[in-house]
Formats: sequence, structure tokens, C-alpha cells
Amino acid sequence: MNTFLSSAQLKDGAKDCLSGHYGFLIGISFVVGLITYALSSLLTLFIAANSLWGFLIGQGISFCASVITGVFHVGLALIYLKFACGARPTFSDIFYGFSGHLETSLTLSLIYNALSLLPSSAYILAYVGLYTGRTVLIFLSLPLLVLMLCIYVPLWLCLSQCFYLMLDFPDKSVGELISLSFRVMRGQKGRLFYIRLSFIPLILLGMLSIIGMLWISPYIQMTMAIFYLDIMKPAQKN
Repeated sequence: MNTFLSSAQLKDGAKDCLSGHYGFLIGISFVVGLITYALSSLLTLFIAANSLWGFLIGQGISFCASVITGVFHVGLALIYLKFACGARPTFSDIFYGFSGHLETSLTLSLIYNALSLLPSSAYILAYVGLYTGRTVLIFLSLPLLVLMLCIYVPLWLCLSQCFYLMLDFPDKSVGELISLSFRVMRGQKGRLFYIRLSFIPLILLGMLSIIGMLWISPYIQMTMAIFYLDIMKPAQKN
């Protein structure tokens, strides 16, 4: 019989794993955020966003920057898994995606960022409508957003474990990792969706201050790491 941890148990486990490590994790998040911002700003420095083409080119450049910096998520996954397993990560772990299996890391980052374009397309459509004066495009952006979210959310849930699986199965190809993520998430999508939704009140509170979000982000990521370990327990796979 499969017995999975409840949302409350996952969060309690996350709190235990985070105890005494917030400073390290906040520092890691700050460094990644700083690098991401610096790269994105540098690449879009000479792009004029006050024109439609400038906006679209800027979006394309930002997408490329997101793909590159998305490789850091491999390192973040490694760090949180180490803490969740009682191991001690190092600062250099954040660069793991760049130092090992870069091609796989980049490809997965590309897939995740391409997937995020689905809901973003509604924002782009609204901007084009606003800039060109075509009001109908602005009104169409809302139903488009709903449609894209209906596609995005299930796909994201199915692909959510790829970075973790890459760390456990480094020799698998991107296709194999995607297939495995779909397999381990079978019967787990609703559970993960509920867990993610349960953080919304906390996120809304955290948005009132930067300090609040610095505390909430490690909490969410640690919960996700423990969720992965929970669904990958040998007893659950029989």
C-alpha cells in the first residue's frame, strides 16, 4: 500500500531541514538572482523597449538569458536535496549544472522556459494590442491566458521532477528524463498542485516585504525537494 506524506508533513519536514541553514540558502538565492538580473540587463541594455519590435526583441533576448540562468536550477535542486538527505552542500554546488552535463541542463532549461511562454503569450498579445491600438487583442488576451494555463499547468506538473531526476540518473538522456518524470508523477499531479496552491497565502504575505520572500522561497523549494524524495521512496515504486 502506498503511503505518502501529507502536505503538512512535507512542510514540517522542510522546516526541520531548513533549521540553521537559512543564511546559506538566502545567500545562494541572492547570488543567483544577482547573476540573472545582471545578465538580463546586460543583454537588453541597447534594446529600445518603446517600440513594438524593440519589445519583441527584448522578450526574445530575455528568453535566451532565462535559458542560460535556468541552468542554476540544477544546482539549486542539488543543494536542497543534499540538505533534505542530511548532507552538507557547498557554494560551488550552485554551478553543478554548468560543470556537469551542461547539454542536458541547458536542454531542460530550454524546455521549461519554452513551456512558460504559454501563459506569457497572453501578456505579449495584450501588449501588442495596446501598442497597435487593436482593443480586440487586449480582450482576447484574457481567454488566451485561461486556455494557456489549462495547457501549461498539467504539463508543468508532469515535467516538474526533471531536474531532480537528472541528479539521480545523470546518464539518462533528456527524453528519458522527461518520460521518467511523467511516470513518477502519475497519480501525483493533483497532490503537487494542491501543495503548490497551499503556499499562495504565504506568498501573498511575503510579497509585502523582500525579507518575507527571502524566507518563503527556501521553504517552498525545500518542500519540493522532500516531495521528490517522498514519491521516489522504494516502497512507493512497487
